Amino acid sequence: MDRGPGWPDDALLRGERDVVSDDLMIGDTEPLQVNGPGPIFTIDGQRVDGRDLVGRDLSSADWQIEQILVATDGTREDALRIIAAVEQDGDYATDTAPQHNPVGVGEVVTVWSDEHGQWDLAMVRHAAAN
Repeated sequence: MDRGPGWPDDALLRGERDVVSDDLMIGDTEPLQVNGPGPIFTIDGQRVDGRDLVGRDLSSADWQIEQILVATDGTREDALRIIAAVEQDGDYATDTAPQHNPVGVGEVVTVWSDEHGQWDLAMVRHAAAN
C-alpha cells in the first residue's frame, strides 16, 4: 500500500483528502479510511510525520509508511466502531494497560496485536487541538 498512487501527495499530507484503499481492511469489513496527514513515514531511516513532508521531494529518497492513522470523527465511539471489526476476527491479543507506547504519539489507551505478527493496532488519545 505504501507504494500506491498518491503516497506521498501534498494534498493528502495537508489533510485535504484521505486515503481509501481496497487493499487495507480488517477482516471482511469495508476498506479503512486513512487520515491523510496522520501516517508516520520512514525516510532514509528517519521517522517523519506525514504532515512534515508537504513540499518535500522524495524522488531520490528511500521511504515507506511505517504507521497509518485510521480516520475517525475524533470520538472514542467512532474508534470503537473500527475496533469492533478487529474483535470480530478474534485472533488477537489485547493489552488494556500498556506499559509502553508502541506508536510514539499521543496516549495509548489499548493495544491489539495480531497473534500471527502481521499487525498491531492502538487506540491513541491525542491532545485536543485549538
